Amino acid sequence: MKKLAASLLFVAAMSAISVSDTTSFTIHIVGDSTVCNYKASAYPQTGWGQVIGSFFDGSRVKINNVAIGGRSSKTFVQEGRLNSLKSSMQAGDFMLIQFGHNDRYFGTNARQVPFDSLGYWLQQYVDAAKEVGVTPIFVTPMNMNMGTNGRNIFTEYNVVAKMLELAKSNGVPYVDLNTKSYNAYSKTWNASYVSRYQFKYFLVGEYPNYPNGVTNDGTTHFQESGSIAHCQWIVEELENALSEAYLSTDSKTQLAKLVSAIKPRYSFTVKANVSNSNGLITHNQELPGGAPLTLHVSPGSFGKTFQGWYDDDCNLLSTDSNYYGQTTLYRAATYTAIFEGGSACSTTPHSEETTSSSSFAESSSSSAESSSSAVCSKLIATEAWKSPIDMVYPEEGVGTTDTNHLDYKGLGFYNISNELSSVATFKLQSDQSASDAKLMIRYSNGGSTSRPMKVTVDYGVFELDFPPTADWDTWDTVYVDSLWLDAVPFNFKMESLTSDGGPNIDMIAFDISGVYREGCTPCEYLTPSSSASESAEFSSSSETDGILTVSKTMGVSLDMQNLKISTPGGILKVSVVDALGHSVFSSENAVAAGEVDLIPAEKTLSKGRYFAKVSLHGKTVAMVPFYVKSR
Repeated sequence: MKKLAASLLFVAAMSAISVSDTTSFTIHIVGDSTVCNYKASAYPQTGWGQVIGSFFDGSRVKINNVAIGGRSSKTFVQEGRLNSLKSSMQAGDFMLIQFGHNDRYFGTNARQVPFDSLGYWLQQYVDAAKEVGVTPIFVTPMNMNMGTNGRNIFTEYNVVAKMLELAKSNGVPYVDLNTKSYNAYSKTWNASYVSRYQFKYFLVGEYPNYPNGVTNDGTTHFQESGSIAHCQWIVEELENALSEAYLSTDSKTQLAKLVSAIKPRYSFTVKANVSNSNGLITHNQELPGGAPLTLHVSPGSFGKTFQGWYDDDCNLLSTDSNYYGQTTLYRAATYTAIFEGGSACSTTPHSEETTSSSSFAESSSSSAESSSSAVCSKLIATEAWKSPIDMVYPEEGVGTTDTNHLDYKGLGFYNISNELSSVATFKLQSDQSASDAKLMIRYSNGGSTSRPMKVTVDYGVFELDFPPTADWDTWDTVYVDSLWLDAVPFNFKMESLTSDGGPNIDMIAFDISGVYREGCTPCEYLTPSSSASESAEFSSSSETDGILTVSKTMGVSLDMQNLKISTPGGILKVSVVDALGHSVFSSENAVAAGEVDLIPAEKTLSKGRYFAKVSLHGKTVAMVPFYVKSR
């Protein structure tokens, strides 16, 4: 009944306003890591600004997502990003504004905003938009994943109330994504569903980019299915905003232009052929055609053997419980998880798929591939330090790369000059986000006094002490705990605070995987599984790169340097997907004992990250991520 009432209000509001259905415009999006675009190497981590274009008619709407991780309403302005955006905005465009995650004030970081200053910084976006005839729209930050206690962080640091206050005083639209997400997280969904299928929490082997899984970033950042859910709520709130009494007729006319470009949404129904009230499975949604499609089910929560995902015509889609890399249909659709012992698949009547006359809304990226020419040195990852990085040849530096002392790692070390404010700056990239990452810095200081340094990691600033070591051939370490990283390019900078300059810097390392020099590739670390009996590390000259867990179950072993499989013979199935889950190829053949090419000679793989699943007689014997550096 509530849905019907909301639909009637929407129709009434639209009928009262004359709107052209051919007007073209751009939606500019500003925000933080919950909003921004991510590279394929971070998939399925996704910001909502990265996928909201699929909810709009791409023939009329262009998306310019300039959100970037780690920024607050203050630092986005201070870095000149808002000023730069003004030059690309035109009258008739829209600006969606979401900040809050990095603004919360604890008095420990320059990006944090005392609450009494929050209104000042948010007002800057309204003023900049109105100056060039753009309609600003506040989007309150979605709630964080607080588990079963359901706390609403953004009514404690009350961004929600402040944005509503500013929306009313400026006569601009307001989208309450916070309330929508809070109600879903704490009332509609259970805590396990929120963590597993909305936030960034991945099991081992679930996604090619995270072969070890991710369990330390489940409170802030989202996987693709989570961001799609937030986009559904955003467009619903945009439609509801047309009935807001505080908006003027002119404001509603502009908003109606935006709402009229929202694509039709269809019922997206997901079910299982067995019953279990505690079973985890993707929930039903209302989605447009062409949106990213993800189907999740956790077989263990149903206590049954999973057999496959089937569509509404009972066609098998996949035998993997995690199905992704496809797009939704332009019609209502039903998907069924079939388990052993359950009822047989039954077809669901449906209309024919409509053809879309509009393309996916064009999106600019804040996370473009780097063109850096960094020197890439391969170091050995460990379980404690999964991302080691050689500190040689910085992008900017006052000092020299040297090799005249013993026991350094990699290609050498950086000798920071003996003067005040001597610096070394390295351009790094993180493929995943973390709110509690740890950093290790390996150094030597053969002098007689400590050499304090200001260390900047993105926009986190730390003053660290580097005490003397026994001599210049002796290395020691210092650490930074509770480091915030976003899956974006960032600078690592060291600056000396005394005239003695800095120590020699050999290497740094992070305790999360996927952090590396821009222009290089991340070092893979895989925790050995119970079925694994050996691992292989590959040289930087080989086509594959990283440390791979290799299984010898059933007599199968893999030579990843030469991309070959040794097998006792039988029915061998090989499936290879890229980092986005798109199938590169799949083959199933009877093979004789001996070596078989993992990648057939006629298949050419472009440079990038891939994931191979190898099965013998229907039993998975290896799930292996690998890189192709060149072909």
